[in-house]
Amino acid sequence: MFKAIFFKEWVKLRWSLLVLLVITFAIHLKTGITIRSAIISQGAYHLWYVASIKKSVFYSTMLWLGPFVGLVTALAQFVPETSKQRLRILFHLPLAHNQALAAMLCSGALSLGALSLVSLSCLALCIAIFFPGEVVKAALITAFPWCLASVPAYFGTALALVETALWRKVVYGIMAFYLTQLMLADTLMGFELSIWAYVIVFSFYLPTVMLPAYRFKRGIV
Repeated sequence: MFKAIFFKEWVKLRWSLLVLLVITFAIHLKTGITIRSAIISQGAYHLWYVASIKKSVFYSTMLWLGPFVGLVTALAQFVPETSKQRLRILFHLPLAHNQALAAMLCSGALSLGALSLVSLSCLALCIAIFFPGEVVKAALITAFPWCLASVPAYFGTALALVETALWRKVVYGIMAFYLTQLMLADTLMGFELSIWAYVIVFSFYLPTVMLPAYRFKRGIV
């Protein structure tokens, strides 16, 4: 049954993931071209000074990529399920509804993880072509929270879509927006010491999305 659910989610997500992958490559290609142009026009020493001494973040074109990926993935997964109340089918499967919903969410989370890994790998490659390992490491530490921002964007959007009460949709949407924005600091290694605390906090989003299904099953509005 789990294989059937994962396959269904793949069918829904495949074209969206392909578009997001193309966008990811395009953004990092632009980053690489920007760095190369800066080296040609101002010299490698100047760019090294800006990156190493002034701690400038010159790859912020990917700042909103993570939240955008999370938002699009959630919409592609849950709009078809909630627009015609197809999510009710979860209560009629030969599988507990919370397990089926968890499988759906895990498939989306795995998609986010895969795209984030591709994005960070592309960033590391772009930086490594022009700079030593220390700058690559700093860039990855800086960009990791931007990728992590896809988690509240994805789960917050999914939670708002699955929820039935309008006021809860608004509250969950606002919470997701501010949690996402919290991770988008354009500061070099700004979350170096606290990033794992956010990873732990965001992990609680998975059981939170189960709450609307729990209330629906028990007739609680």
